[in-house]
Amino acid sequence: MVDDNGKPKIIIDCCRRLRFLKGELLAVTGNDGTDAYIDLKTDRTYREKPVVCSYGSMELLKVGETFHSRTRKAYASMRGLHKDSLCFYGFYLKIPDYRVPKSCKLADPVWSTVFDVFACLLEGDDEEVYWCCGRLADRSIVVMDGQGSYYQVEKGKRKRYIACNNPEAGEEDFDSVVERLKEEAGRRAEEMNLLQQRNEEEKRRKRLEGMGDVRPFRMGLKWGLKSGERIVVPPCYRNIRPPVGGYCVFEENACQWGLMALDGKVVVEARYQKVEIEGDGRVRLTVIPGKVKTIKL
Repeated sequence: MVDDNGKPKIIIDCCRRLRFLKGELLAVTGNDGTDAYIDLKTDRTYREKPVVCSYGSMELLKVGETFHSRTRKAYASMRGLHKDSLCFYGFYLKIPDYRVPKSCKLADPVWSTVFDVFACLLEGDDEEVYWCCGRLADRSIVVMDGQGSYYQVEKGKRKRYIACNNPEAGEEDFDSVVERLKEEAGRRAEEMNLLQQRNEEEKRRKRLEGMGDVRPFRMGLKWGLKSGERIVVPPCYRNIRPPVGGYCVFEENACQWGLMALDGKVVVEARYQKVEIEGDGRVRLTVIPGKVKTIKL
């Protein structure tokens, strides 16, 4: 077999036939009539026809009851795994495997067990299959390679070396590095959550601004909200009063009133005898006759 420049890539002894298969596989029919299959990505040969299993941009070969990696260093899973037992997390593929090396350290040994450690294939990394040692708060993971070196892996980035099982003089050990990484990941996770929350609030604000002609409607004995002909809040309440500004007073059960925004988000739980929206953006909540709370919207 030659490449597109005519340079030989694979040289095979006498055989009856060669043919290309989907998924970059080559079928070889020997002189005795038996078939073998070569993975053109790794040049590894299999006696049984492989099935290419794709997970995002990553691939494994299922040969019989075993999954095989298409990485430079060969990896074969435990026998009998179902295709659905492998989980794809956007930038790594989790492969259940209890054959964890004793040298593999956990990012959180207090809350983790050996069953939390699994083999994983990294997106864009054709070197080998790694052992995952734990996930950090920012959703990055810590992995160990076959030589006992540890890396932090984040989505969209290449793996970054952080430690090894036998550190040299002056090099930080695994526990010290991971402790620092956990603190940094916690801060990043908080920042990401705040940013996501602000983005969601901005999307909701724009959605509320675009809602016009919101009105209560009745179906059977229950009330909901419509924006034009579109149902915004399904009919599940005992009563809903006409909107005042961007809010509606609703009755969930008899004499239990609350307050919701026009998109159905409950602002005040329905546990008050009376709820009144004032013109200045204040809301009067009657707990019992004579006892009134006031909140600002």
